[in-house]
Amino acid sequence: METGGYPVDALKLRLLVKQYLTKRGRTVAKFRDNLLGKDWLYSFVRRQCDIISQRMCQNICQKRAQVASDTVTTYFDNFETTLDGVPPTNIINFDETNLMNDPGQKKCLYRRGCKYPERVMNNTKASTSIMFAGTASGELLHPYVVYKAQHLHDRWIEGGPPEVRYNRTRSGWFDSMCFTDWFLSVVILYYRRLDGKKVLIGDNLASHFSEDVIAKCEELEISFVSLPPNSTHTCQPLDVCMYGPMKKYWRETLTEWKSGAGRHMPTAPKEWFPRLLGKLLDRVQPTSSSNLVSGFKKCGIYPLDREQVMQ
Repeated sequence: METGGYPVDALKLRLLVKQYLTKRGRTVAKFRDNLLGKDWLYSFVRRQCDIISQRMCQNICQKRAQVASDTVTTYFDNFETTLDGVPPTNIINFDETNLMNDPGQKKCLYRRGCKYPERVMNNTKASTSIMFAGTASGELLHPYVVYKAQHLHDRWIEGGPPEVRYNRTRSGWFDSMCFTDWFLSVVILYYRRLDGKKVLIGDNLASHFSEDVIAKCEELEISFVSLPPNSTHTCQPLDVCMYGPMKKYWRETLTEWKSGAGRHMPTAPKEWFPRLLGKLLDRVQPTSSSNLVSGFKKCGIYPLDREQVMQ
């Protein structure tokens, strides 16, 4: 019923109706203290299904919620000039994410009255960083994996898709060295076969602007566009339409492994990660193109339409 970030949940709706009935001096005998029951709520939602629906929400911080329309307007004003005459094949969005060693919760069947519904499955808070990038035409570029380690061992890169590249850092996150290597080995490898202006869209981390990256951008006519701060949930195609299905597929892949070969392992070892990543990509590929095209459209990038975000 509300899209501005402060929705009405089921209990609030019932309390609002109770307040309305009390104010009008009406009493419904079959409801205790005039508080309508859950059955009434479900019937109300069904009757108004063409207007409202009950959906699972996601939490965003205040900073993200307070992204000003002026900021987005300025972003698109500058973006119009940058994107002028650039084909969708030449527009790339990149984003770093992590794949956690937690298959998440799942609804299962239990005997009625079970007080502690549990599932035996090892999980930890460990995660592996990975960089994805995709074009406005729907092409998913080769992923780039970064392990948390001091050295990169051969067995950590065996058994996975041959096009994936691997690296390592002490923190497990992308630093300037890793980003530069990803840029030169993935983005430049893709852009070298294209002519004309090119646009690379991502966040504005300082590690992204190394001397080598800037030099290559000038050489190949690449415009580096930084997204407005705290706006990736509405302005970044990978966040909007790609990572949701991908994380779902990853949890399914991890659950299958932990139910079979990995059932006795407390966490997924690095030598297993390439094979798990390969299974994930097999699940992602059939819908990756349509998801990327939808993401660029929803974010108003291609075709250029700021109203998609301003709404």
